[in-house]
Amino acid sequence: MSSTPTVAGDLLFIGSCAGSFYAINKATGQVQWSYDIRKDGKQQSFHGDPLVTNALILIGTDYSCEPDGVGHVYAFERDSGEVRWKYRSSSVPTDIVQHNSNVYFGSFQDKWSSVNLHTGNLNWSFSTGAPNENCDAIKAPLTAENRLFIAGLDGVIYSLDASSGRVSWKRKLAAAPSTALALRDKTIYVGTTDQRLYRLNAETGTIISELALEANPVGRLAFANDSLFMFLENASERLGYIISVDSKLADVRWKQRSSPVWVTERPHLWKESVVAGNCRGAMAAFRATDGEPQWNLSLKGCIKRIGSSGNMLFAGVQEGTIYAYELPEKP
Repeated sequence: MSSTPTVAGDLLFIGSCAGSFYAINKATGQVQWSYDIRKDGKQQSFHGDPLVTNALILIGTDYSCEPDGVGHVYAFERDSGEVRWKYRSSSVPTDIVQHNSNVYFGSFQDKWSSVNLHTGNLNWSFSTGAPNENCDAIKAPLTAENRLFIAGLDGVIYSLDASSGRVSWKRKLAAAPSTALALRDKTIYVGTTDQRLYRLNAETGTIISELALEANPVGRLAFANDSLFMFLENASERLGYIISVDSKLADVRWKQRSSPVWVTERPHLWKESVVAGNCRGAMAAFRATDGEPQWNLSLKGCIKRIGSSGNMLFAGVQEGTIYAYELPEKP
């Protein structure tokens, strides 16, 4: 499973690397509807997270960087699985994000597009022009206050006008972004390949502060109160860390190590804990305030994505299984 298990109402939505998108009853695990994307062309993967609206669930698809592969954005009716519309692209490996009545996404070719939420009609597209010879992962975009923020394959962070796609500002840091962008209180956070974490002013792109880290920041960031949670990876020693940093980047509050590295896309916030998983099937929770271990579970498979709803925790593993656990308030 590649996309994050996402709950809306009584349904759990998830895409599989075998080419099907599922709506599952979150309480029983029974499939309510599914859609096989392979019937629409050479595509089989869901790398980004879906967008949930009142009536729709939107998801992007791809076939990696294969030259004859295709991708789509699908807008499904949540309850029935009927396709409201679909937009064809070379690939759509990113999250689908929304601003007003438009949605935004990127491709492996570093082309970014805006389409109408209700019709799927193209509004505009923007390309950095950077090649992607190594088929690098494309980082999820952000939207806020009529801005679209992206981390391009050229190593530049762009702020685009969400209505027109015009560049408002761009910022090239000392090294390329290694994490997805995160936004809080008009501030952009991003980790870079030189083992640093930055805060940027979202209005101007000006650097506010930065923090040196002990390993390479990866994945996505998560916030709770005045804390930021993220993964670090030391590839040469096969070590991974989950760390808590204060939101002003003054210092690292706590860290927990994993060997092999944590592989979930982001630290998942659940209740008062931070949950992470690795490829040995270990899923562990740490107290958000101080990193104290709370509980752990042993699953079969490489835990790629974690989702939750109330007391239920969902984990999708690379081998294709979805696990659902109903945990007590204080496991």
